[in-house]
Amino acid sequence: MYTKLGKTFLAVAISAAVSFPAFAVSEDQLQQLNKAVAKANQTPEEKKKAFHAYVNAYLDEYEAWRDEYTKNLDERRSDLIKVWGEGEVSSQTKDVQYSEDDSVKTAVDYEANEATVSILVDADSSEADVQALVKDMPVEVAGQKVELENLKAEDHAVLYSLEKEQAEKDFVIQQSQRQMKELDVQADRLINSNTGIPDSFIYQRAHNKKLALLAQAQERIAAQTKLYDEMRAKHGIKVERPEKTAVIETAPQAEAKPAIAKAEKPAVEKKQAVAKDVAKAEAKPIKPQVSKPALDAEKPKKVVSYKVKLPENSLKARASKYAPLAEKESKNWEIDAALIMAIMHSESAFRPDAKSHIPAFGLMQVVPTSAGHDVNKIVRKIDAPMKSADLYQPVINVETGTAFLNILTNRYMKGVENKESLKYCVIAAYNTGHGNVYRTFNKDRSMKKSSAIKVINSMTPDEVYNHMLANLPYDETKGYLEKVSGRISLYK
Repeated sequence: MYTKLGKTFLAVAISAAVSFPAFAVSEDQLQQLNKAVAKANQTPEEKKKAFHAYVNAYLDEYEAWRDEYTKNLDERRSDLIKVWGEGEVSSQTKDVQYSEDDSVKTAVDYEANEATVSILVDADSSEADVQALVKDMPVEVAGQKVELENLKAEDHAVLYSLEKEQAEKDFVIQQSQRQMKELDVQADRLINSNTGIPDSFIYQRAHNKKLALLAQAQERIAAQTKLYDEMRAKHGIKVERPEKTAVIETAPQAEAKPAIAKAEKPAVEKKQAVAKDVAKAEAKPIKPQVSKPALDAEKPKKVVSYKVKLPENSLKARASKYAPLAEKESKNWEIDAALIMAIMHSESAFRPDAKSHIPAFGLMQVVPTSAGHDVNKIVRKIDAPMKSADLYQPVINVETGTAFLNILTNRYMKGVENKESLKYCVIAAYNTGHGNVYRTFNKDRSMKKSSAIKVINSMTPDEVYNHMLANLPYDETKGYLEKVSGRISLYK
């Protein structure tokens, strides 16, 4: 009765507003009122569909931004390939910068603690020509001026080899894997948020997005093949390409149906195997044979490179800068400071401006829409993703990353009895999501927490660690678990 009276009152109010000039409403206001009435009259089923559509659109907005980011990255890498024969770009542990005309590249590898300065010159340039070129060239590496003329030079021709082509395809495969892994994390977060959306809807959506990523990766790999073939033709370079070209094949649709019906496991479980098939499908590259360039080909180039060793204490100096911040957040969130430091070491090599190609940001490589959103919602009571600009701020980034470790420890992995086993599970979950950790211990590959925790508690810490190394769905996560676990002792 109350609802009926409310609707009647709203209708009268609208009628009165339209009837009397003093209370006239605009067309936009009238449309908004009509929408309010329509929403009030929705059936429960219509309201459910509307909510699903809202969540879908909300996530689509981020994914559209991610796709635009990937498109722009591919365009940049294509431009670099045309000049350098490879499209090397920055990652979370490597900073790659080019001169304005792309003729000089400075790549600082913070994990290897060395930099490489490379210069493009004409292939027939003599050693004296190169020395004259670099004599007064201003070069800065990690904030220090470097005199290239005093360093040993190495050079190689820009040959557009099959090895370089494969490396570019591997980049696409690895990026796609990481983005698919992030869809797993996103699905886990939605399921644990108790939104009322059926698990089947969430898994179906994740499945569709993975298929889209795989199709996109296949197109990107084909574009790499075409680009390298064009550049070889342009520069008169001949190679013997394997008869079969690698493609990324999607998992059969039939594999998705039982997973969605059960709402227990992700629709695509062969995503890692798919990427491995791509690498295996490429025959071992054959060293290209350079023929006489065509008359209309551009003058060939070569790359002259100089290795620059960073100061021995570079990593240690960066680590010491953020150790007090780790100690502070360790106390705030009851997380081992050595674990926080080991994660910063592995994620960014202690670089606050680090950015990976998921993309993730900052010292602890927080993804705005997953870990960032979780911390915002659970801790800060803000139901929205974090902003990338905020995640470049060390204080905010370390607080967010540590808060997420606390959420993993005390919410998602709660129930693991042994502290050592719990630590291993939290490390893996930080990289791949708690759902993938559950699936690792469930025989049916479901993300059922209770059964996974029971299996974990039946194992010793060493057994838990080795089981994850053997069964986690992504090779990257296995390597991550090894790296972070091994580095904790460095910061005790």
